[in-house]
Amino acid sequence: MRYLNKIVFINSASVQYAEIELDGNVHLIGTQGVGKSTLLRAILFFYNANKTKLGIPKQKKGFDDYYFQYQNSYIVYEILKDNIPFCVLAYKVNGKVAFRFFNSAYNRELFIDNNNKAFESWDSIRNAFGKEIYYTKLIKSYDEYRRIIYGDNSGLKPEFKKYALAESKQYQNIPRTIQNVLLNTNLEAKFIKDTIINSLNDEEFIIDIENYAKNHLRDFETQINDIKIWFKENRKGLIVVRKQADKIVDRYRAYNFLKRETKELAYLLATRMNFIENEKPLLNSNYSKENNELNVITKKRENLVKTHRRREQDIVSDLKLITTELAKAKQKLTEYENQNIKEIISKVSKKDTLTIEQRTLEEEKNLLTSKFAEISQKFEALIKQIQNQQQEFTNKQNSDIIKIKSDYGEHKSSVFERYQKLIIQINDENKDEIESVNNDLENIKENENKVKRQKSELKYKTFFSTEIEKCKANKKTLDDKVSSSKNKIVNAQNETKTIRKEWELETKEVERNFNSSVEKKNEASKKLALKIGEIENKIRQNKSSLYGWLNDNINNWQNTIGKVIDEENVLFNTELNPKLIDSNSATLFGVELNLNTLKNRIKSVKEYQQEIEEYKFKVNEIQNSIQQLYTNKENSLQKLKTKFGKKLKNFKDLVAENEYTISQSQEKLKSNKIDLDEWILKAKSEKENVLQKLENDLNEIASKKLKAEEVLNNINKGIKRKISLKEKERHTEIKVLEETKNEKISVINNSISNTNSASDKRIQELKKEQSSELEKKGADTKRLNHIESRLSKIKTDLGYIKENETLVIEYYKDKRELFDNVPQLKVDKASLEKKQSTIINEHSVELNKVNTKWTKQEEFVKSIQIKIDEFDNDLKDFESFKLSDAFLNIKSYYEVPEPIADFDEQEKATTLIKEIIDKHSKSLSAYEELRQGVNLFNGNFNETNIFSFKTKLITKDDFLSFAFELKEFIEEDKIKEYEKRVNDRFAHIIHLIGRETTELNSKQGEIEKIIKKINDDFLGKNFIEAIKTMEIRTLESSNPIVKLLIKIKEFNDENSLVLGESNLFTSSESNTKNQKAVDLLKQLVKELEKSKNTNLTLSESFDLQFRIIENDNDSGWVEKLSNVGSNGTDILVKAMINISLLNVFKIDASKKFKDFKLHCMMDEIGTLHPTNQKGILRFANERNILLINGSPTSQNATDYKYTYKLAKEQSKTNSKKYITKINRLIKKVNTKVLN
Repeated sequence: MRYLNKIVFINSASVQYAEIELDGNVHLIGTQGVGKSTLLRAILFFYNANKTKLGIPKQKKGFDDYYFQYQNSYIVYEILKDNIPFCVLAYKVNGKVAFRFFNSAYNRELFIDNNNKAFESWDSIRNAFGKEIYYTKLIKSYDEYRRIIYGDNSGLKPEFKKYALAESKQYQNIPRTIQNVLLNTNLEAKFIKDTIINSLNDEEFIIDIENYAKNHLRDFETQINDIKIWFKENRKGLIVVRKQADKIVDRYRAYNFLKRETKELAYLLATRMNFIENEKPLLNSNYSKENNELNVITKKRENLVKTHRRREQDIVSDLKLITTELAKAKQKLTEYENQNIKEIISKVSKKDTLTIEQRTLEEEKNLLTSKFAEISQKFEALIKQIQNQQQEFTNKQNSDIIKIKSDYGEHKSSVFERYQKLIIQINDENKDEIESVNNDLENIKENENKVKRQKSELKYKTFFSTEIEKCKANKKTLDDKVSSSKNKIVNAQNETKTIRKEWELETKEVERNFNSSVEKKNEASKKLALKIGEIENKIRQNKSSLYGWLNDNINNWQNTIGKVIDEENVLFNTELNPKLIDSNSATLFGVELNLNTLKNRIKSVKEYQQEIEEYKFKVNEIQNSIQQLYTNKENSLQKLKTKFGKKLKNFKDLVAENEYTISQSQEKLKSNKIDLDEWILKAKSEKENVLQKLENDLNEIASKKLKAEEVLNNINKGIKRKISLKEKERHTEIKVLEETKNEKISVINNSISNTNSASDKRIQELKKEQSSELEKKGADTKRLNHIESRLSKIKTDLGYIKENETLVIEYYKDKRELFDNVPQLKVDKASLEKKQSTIINEHSVELNKVNTKWTKQEEFVKSIQIKIDEFDNDLKDFESFKLSDAFLNIKSYYEVPEPIADFDEQEKATTLIKEIIDKHSKSLSAYEELRQGVNLFNGNFNETNIFSFKTKLITKDDFLSFAFELKEFIEEDKIKEYEKRVNDRFAHIIHLIGRETTELNSKQGEIEKIIKKINDDFLGKNFIEAIKTMEIRTLESSNPIVKLLIKIKEFNDENSLVLGESNLFTSSESNTKNQKAVDLLKQLVKELEKSKNTNLTLSESFDLQFRIIENDNDSGWVEKLSNVGSNGTDILVKAMINISLLNVFKIDASKKFKDFKLHCMMDEIGTLHPTNQKGILRFANERNILLINGSPTSQNATDYKYTYKLAKEQSKTNSKKYITKINRLIKKVNTKVLN
């Protein structure tokens, strides 16, 4: 059997010395205030070793100071274990009660010296123990002490196992129940519940409902509503808040893009105006120079035209002259040929032969007629006369003929020249028309060739190639832009991750440094606090320690004993019991020392207090430095936030800008694709149209060509007809002249012929007469006739020759002057025509060159003028623009522009200004739409929304910052984080409530078992006749919070597997269940708001009721026993319940070893009837529980093994002090007063 056998008080509380046996029921009697409760608490301290659970009122001294006032204050507990005793010594060490176990029964001589005085120190007790008694090390930990006493050996040294009163790791129920029996006087359901609950485990499980109200469920409904709005669809199936958010983000992107475009335009405008400022003077100078050059080229062109006209006019004159000569040669040659000039020439060429023959024949005739001279002369004279007459007449007529011919020639030449002029005039009159028609025809042919070339080229031609290529180039540019933007986004996101990681690392470094520094500071502060505590302990003990005794009894002790005494172990030791033996001795234990070389180490109380103040000041400084560290940490974190936030913002802006660029580029790509398809379609259609048009043009050209050729043919025919008509007229007129001439000549020739015939006839008659006479005279008439015939023939021929000899001369003259020159004239004409063509071509080339140069120069001058005009327009528009709000918006960019690498000099300021004004207007519209969108969006949330959206926005920056944060919120899909967070929080709360409620209710089984054991124990061992029935039962809790927690727990049990997966904000089937849980949480929030409690204890998780039947008085099921019988009945029932509880816990405490006894302390039990007291004693003893009761009187001392009477008496040494005197009534204990 194991049990607490004895308790010994030595200078403890108000008891100087007392031994109280505890191996049976003990009754402590005495009036109020004599110390009954003091003794009971000391016994309780053995079982619970918890100074805060002894029931000492706060206004009274603490356990250490009250029970162990002196250095030689001790409490000794003697335990019997299988009849082998050992003791537990409790005494104060360094201001705190500690324990030692020693292997011996209690022996007075071990603690009291021969002078009946308690030993002042452990050393004296140890010396008293000697080597025979084993003692353990000092046990300072109360938890370690309890584990030794109750046999929880885990972590203990083997030497402590033998000191176990019981053997159980679940011993906590026993000390708690024992302390609750003594400390609690109420008998309510809550008390019993708390007693049972506090006996279950080391720590009672509670639910921190304040934590739920202030943390777990704070703003839960608002947060759910805030997130639900992101999933709430309207009748059209649209999520309004998302649409509003998307619109804000779109407007924000548009605003930023417009701002960026405006900035770029501002840079372009600044570059353009700077370009104008630098280029305009040069341009004006260049214009003047180039315009002068244009004038020079103009004059050169005019001179070239004049020179060409002059040179061409000379050649034209020469050509006309040669043409006239060729025409004249042709006309004369025709006339000669008509006169058979070759035959005439042939006959005239025989003149000399005929003359010679004539002379020869005349000479022969003369010879033949020389004999007949008279006859001959006579007839010759007659013949001569006739011939002369004939010749004269002939000459006269020939003269007329010549004149007629000459007149005819002149008239003929005049007619020829006149008609030639008319022919030339006809040609000249139609020359322009022919030239025009020829030019038209050439143009038509050229056009036809051109169209044919175009038709051939059309096969390989792509229409709208510029536009198509532009679209393709735009597509490539946009694709490159999208690709570049995506790369930039990826790079920016990677950079963002790197920066965030760097931020996180630096933040952790700051936190680590902060925590390390704070830890060091706290460590220093703790050390200072320990020093302060040590000093304060010294100050508190200064009166009862050697320090106080020396101050009271020894003068100047600081410079003597104070220099060599140990401050910690000796000076402030309260157990030394100093005495002054010889005040005149200056030795230390008989040894004389020279202490002048030693410094004074002793401090006064004031110095100790100053030292405390200094330490407190240092602690305060440490706290200030910790606060400063915290401030520095916050500043460092803020700096990091600023540092990395700025970088992140740049990358976020870059991402947003490039995303907007991608969005815009993709839109432009779609538009560009549409344009490209349209242009390709247009190109195909246009090609077909052009091909058809070329076919139509060719048909039209063929028609025009045919008409032009017809017109040309008609003109040529008309000219030929006119020329032919004129030639006929000329021929007719010449023919008339010729006929007139021929008629006149014919008349004259006839006259001559007639005259000659008459003359010839007469001459023939004369010659016949001559021949007759000569024949008569004998001449050779035959020969003479032959000669005469021949001479006549010659004469005729010579007459013909003479007649045509002039014509031959004229022919040769014309031949020499005209006919022989015709080839040369033709060559000259061809040469002149070629020269004319060359001159025309050269002139055309030169003129084309000059015209080209003039055209280019004119275009160049015009282009310069256009640029000057553009500059002037730009300057004029810019001056007006400077007065606008749009300029003020870009002024900062304009005044400090960034360089433009690929500046397009053709970009007009007017165009840029229009674009800037347009962008400014769109920017204002975008911001206004953004502002309205933000206000509309914010209408969905209150100031305490879960997303921390600012709802009170004033400035433009506020709205833009809000839009940026919302954009980041949408882009990073933070709603999912919040959704997950709230889902997790929802699941966590449900799981937590389920778990905590389960844990809270998990003890109900144990509670039911305990209650059943109590009920069974009462039924089995009831020795009190007055109590017929005592029964306890549990009911469901009536607490509304508990009811809701149970409902939530049930929901958790049914849906725990899907809670983490299901979504509070979807329309799935689980939403109904989730909504049920949300409603339960909402109700819980309302109940928590009503509740004034901060915690929900196990006792509130169920209701407890009693039913007591006292004699014939049935209490029914109640929660309080105040109405069950008398007050004594209440105390009796309380005792019975407590003993039953303790018995159950005692049995459950140790499964291996159950043979041990416990004590149950009850105060003020005197109100019970003696019979009931006896019954309660038996009730307890049957359960191996000893009762230690306190009451004013003893009515039946034989019911107890020991009865001690406590009384107060005045101290012999101090009249103001009263001590407690304890006497055992049956056998008087040793109460010798200690000195």
